[in-house]
Amino acid sequence: MKNTLKAKLLNSEKPIGCFFDTASTYIMECLGRTGMDFVIIDNEHSPIEAESSAEFIRCAELSGLTPLCRVRETSRSAILKLLDVGAQGLIVPDVHSVAQVKELISYAKYFPVGMRGFCPSRKDGWGFDGIGNVPETMAHFNSETLLIPQCETVGALNCIEEIVALDGVDGIFVGPYDLSISMGIPGEFDNPDFQAAIDRIIRAVHEAGKFCIFFAGSADAVVSGYRRGFDAMAYSLDAGLFIKLLKDEVSAIRDRL
Repeated sequence: MKNTLKAKLLNSEKPIGCFFDTASTYIMECLGRTGMDFVIIDNEHSPIEAESSAEFIRCAELSGLTPLCRVRETSRSAILKLLDVGAQGLIVPDVHSVAQVKELISYAKYFPVGMRGFCPSRKDGWGFDGIGNVPETMAHFNSETLLIPQCETVGALNCIEEIVALDGVDGIFVGPYDLSISMGIPGEFDNPDFQAAIDRIIRAVHEAGKFCIFFAGSADAVVSGYRRGFDAMAYSLDAGLFIKLLKDEVSAIRDRL
């Protein structure tokens, strides 16, 4: 398993993805034909669970997309199952402290970085993908599997420099909605305090030699995010993109009738 998203990030290729909520293999195949680079299969805000995630991960791989998953919770089981079915990276919500991130690393990374439980599974072809012996397999997945905590709470913001400095943290995903809510300024993205928080996060992540992903709700916001200094952008979610496109098209048709 070669993580093409990681390779694109290292090459500063500005990858674009979206959240995947519709739980449709057909939609996943369609996304693979759009030019997007990655998808985030959402186990937090959608009905998708680990068992169905395996199906969507397989479909993403066959469609040329790097499959990431957002975990439902920060438990060992929730993290381990998604990694074992082949998620090439995890987005971890509701992070509040350095201690919590250290625990996440212990679940998601193999020895010597963490203490992830080892078992042949779909991720390595049940041991038949030719990756190597146990130490070689662990080293491979420690390198190719991305662990990306979200900075969406004041707790995470206040210790962002310590979080990104941890060995095992590959990057940070900024959730603007929940971060603004946690700061007591819900949706006030132009608020100077919120803008200062974004600057702090980007600076801390890049000083640690890691990468930073941001969520954007429009094409203009994607472009602005890259100009701001983010390394990858998650553009909306599949359901929202589908609704907006058809809504705009239907409105344009009605205007012409």
